[in-house]
Amino acid sequence: MSTNFLWDVFLSHSSHDKQRVRLLAEHLRDAGLRVWLDEWVIEPGDDIYGAIEDGLEYSRILILCISKAAMDADWVKLERNTTLFRDPQNKERRFIPLMLEDVSCPAVIRRLAYIDWRDGDLERLQKLIQVCRPTTRKAKTKSQKPAMTPPTGAMSPNNPLYIEREADIYAMAAAQQRAETIIIKAPRQMGKSSVLIRYLSACRARGKKTVFLDLASLLTDEEMSDYPSFLTVLAREIWNQLGESRETAPPRIQRQPELAKYVEGTLLSAIDGSLVIAFDEMDRVLGRRYQEDFFSMLRYWHNQRADPCLRWQKLGLAIAISTEPYLFIEDVLRSPFNVGLNIELRLFNEAECQRLNRLYRAKLKQSQIRKLMNLLNGHPHLIHLALYSLTGPNSMDFPSLLKRAAAKDGPFGAHLRALEYKLTDETGEQVLAAMKQIVNKGTVSKRSDFFRLYSAGLAYQDGDRIVTTNELYASFFRSL
Repeated sequence: MSTNFLWDVFLSHSSHDKQRVRLLAEHLRDAGLRVWLDEWVIEPGDDIYGAIEDGLEYSRILILCISKAAMDADWVKLERNTTLFRDPQNKERRFIPLMLEDVSCPAVIRRLAYIDWRDGDLERLQKLIQVCRPTTRKAKTKSQKPAMTPPTGAMSPNNPLYIEREADIYAMAAAQQRAETIIIKAPRQMGKSSVLIRYLSACRARGKKTVFLDLASLLTDEEMSDYPSFLTVLAREIWNQLGESRETAPPRIQRQPELAKYVEGTLLSAIDGSLVIAFDEMDRVLGRRYQEDFFSMLRYWHNQRADPCLRWQKLGLAIAISTEPYLFIEDVLRSPFNVGLNIELRLFNEAECQRLNRLYRAKLKQSQIRKLMNLLNGHPHLIHLALYSLTGPNSMDFPSLLKRAAAKDGPFGAHLRALEYKLTDETGEQVLAAMKQIVNKGTVSKRSDFFRLYSAGLAYQDGDRIVTTNELYASFFRSL
């Protein structure tokens, strides 16, 4: 039986009670609890039985939402019986019956104290929240005021506006391991850096040492153009962040075996416990003449961890990337991208946008939330930007936001202008023309152009068609 719980609460219910249970789930999540709800976790194409099994295995509390429909539902019976079988004394795991309506319960449930929520009483809801809260972690509360700063860059681990997704859950589980390799993959501005920072924070809480290497700002183009300079800067930055003594300072690195020898022979030998080295904005290595050598070195570090006699078993790796990994390195045996834990971030769903709506106190109606989803398709950065535009300084009303959405001086103007500049500045008119071709025809002539647009978060493949990520991008690039 697992004690590394990924979720605080698993909600077992009948689909007939979906609307009321969804409201309950939102209350629990707003109180800072990690909630397993089928429609929030199970994606199209997932193995439903397997997903439910994972949810039961890694949830600390199962709430059985009791109604006549629930007592007759096969899935609910399976979830109830599985949990009772795993902890029949209801000690380490909690099994909480929640009464939604009058119904005759089996004897195995009647012997447990239940919470009566037939009338939706708020006092009983608060009692349920208190019972579900972990004793070692302070939960967030609805009374917290969100930090009203412009949504730019990575979000700190304690930001009350941060929305946890499945990626966070798996990253937090990986942080509990002694050493792991994790790959965080998604187009730009989907939250990769935020997940990476939260992962490192969880690693530090476990007593691990961490190093964060942001390749977007750490090195100049000149330093990255020369492989020995690149390796030397990485070695010195790792040494600086670890705060090691002057005696362990790295030499000038000429060849990558020298870096491997320095990391294992000098740094890892001086460290008690585990070390995690995290690379953000790894796409910046793409196109360098040394890219395959560098990534094969990281694969070597990962492989060496299997030998318990070597110090490499203390080293964890974390890599955040935007571009398809096979564009980095074709030889799968030299690639670090097909080993370890691969985590892919998805767009926000409507429930998560509704939660952000409450956290920002934007007071959008359900119909307005759906219009926002139609415009932005749940793009995390743009959803934050929209809600900030509605509630921050110089706020606008919702109709104005929709009307001016694609304008260069509108609420998303700076973001859209940056995308236009990126496509024109890096590759001339070529990729900009490819984006217009996608907008107008749903096709692209060169596959490499598509992957550049995908990594920028502008397009994705939907069956036989290439489509823009959202209607905002389609409107903006159609007007250029």
